[in-house]
Amino acid sequence: MAQSEPVRARMSHRGAVSLVTLVIATLGAALPLSMVAPTLAITADQFGTTAAESSWTLTIVLVVAATTTPVIGRFGDTFGPRLVMLILIPVVMVGLAIAGLAGSMGELIAGRTLQGLGGGVFPLAIALARCAVPEARRPLAVGLLTGTFATGTGLGVVIAGILVDRVGTQALAWLPFALLALAGAMTVGLTEAPRADHQPLHLGSSLLLAAGVAILLFAVTEAPRSDAEVALTVASLAAGAAVISVWAWRVVRRSESAGVSHLRVRALWTSHVTSLFLGAALFATFVALPVFIEVGDATAGPLTPATLAGLLLLPATAAMAAVGPLSGILRRRLGRRGPAVLGAATTVIGGIILAAGAHTLPSLLAGSVLVGAGVATGSAGLVNVLVDVTDDDTISSVSGVNIAARQIGGAFGAAGCAALLATSGDEPDPASYALAFGLIAVLAVAALLASLLIPARQAPGDTNL
Repeated sequence: MAQSEPVRARMSHRGAVSLVTLVIATLGAALPLSMVAPTLAITADQFGTTAAESSWTLTIVLVVAATTTPVIGRFGDTFGPRLVMLILIPVVMVGLAIAGLAGSMGELIAGRTLQGLGGGVFPLAIALARCAVPEARRPLAVGLLTGTFATGTGLGVVIAGILVDRVGTQALAWLPFALLALAGAMTVGLTEAPRADHQPLHLGSSLLLAAGVAILLFAVTEAPRSDAEVALTVASLAAGAAVISVWAWRVVRRSESAGVSHLRVRALWTSHVTSLFLGAALFATFVALPVFIEVGDATAGPLTPATLAGLLLLPATAAMAAVGPLSGILRRRLGRRGPAVLGAATTVIGGIILAAGAHTLPSLLAGSVLVGAGVATGSAGLVNVLVDVTDDDTISSVSGVNIAARQIGGAFGAAGCAALLATSGDEPDPASYALAFGLIAVLAVAALLASLLIPARQAPGDTNL
């Protein structure tokens, strides 16, 4: 019996190919979520609009990803993740093509809206990976896919400047288009995962969530720039809060809305809250560092500001790629919640360095590396928590809620950071940077506190969801 255990733990050739396919699909879906972050000013100049309007090319994709990913995950549970992925990938590719050929800001935002559906690739990949690899290898596979998703998000920021400088803003669409085309062809050969019984999707609740988040983002980004800034901001906040309240009421009454019913389990809702704050800290960093480079003295030299901003985030992206697959090892050493707590604590240290440092290149690099590594470690650890307490037939929807929480956090982290940087007018001053970098540290501390609420041991109600 002891001799057969290693055989069951060994990954087959088919399993390895399946995992490579899922990694490519995850990377192609993750890149569009952040690629426009360091090029917002360039996009605004290209289409003759303002940076505030251009910022919606970033936030719209996060909002769509956040609100549709749980629904897509439930589609995967009901109809099979392979089938849903085969339908989803071409739709995202259409959005990429529209953005790549866009001749106006409206067309670009429309393309970016469809690209947001790519967030649903991640929970589908997690579900397919559970069937493609042996049980002993699942933590490694989950860590690899989570690290790929996190790395793809960071890599999009890094390579955006280089692509724009060499090819143009259209290149931001065609690179992920090529990756998804390859992944779509390879997905045909994947083995389908088990399906669950059909469950209601409650699309109306998802639309309410999207509307509420969009209104609140408007209150953060656009209302303060209007002539009646106080009145419009207060009205937008009230309207957004009202819509979110209606959405929450529907969730409570129906006990489920795009997978949110699973929040009754402590291990899950604490994981989702932690993911929200980690995503907010990450995207706030993606906004703050490029702006600091673009308006500061660091832009001197042969490199353009967009390229410099990307290079500044390169070490952070490398750290995200390196630590994500280690979550399985960390889980065995630190227990169920250990990797999540460690990741959040590392993010706190990075945020403190960014907030309290001298804002020199070494301190910015150190802070961004720790934030990137911390978010990757924490995110992979959180997904392993979900895998521990969730059945095979609901993992797509549950992991979809988790990534949705991260994207909602990312949208508000990016918007909040941009709003703080705009407090001093057209160009941020030292006080604005202090507020923006301080926000990153505060968000990281919130993530750490939430991670400490994750149960360290299995509870009776944490299984058979």
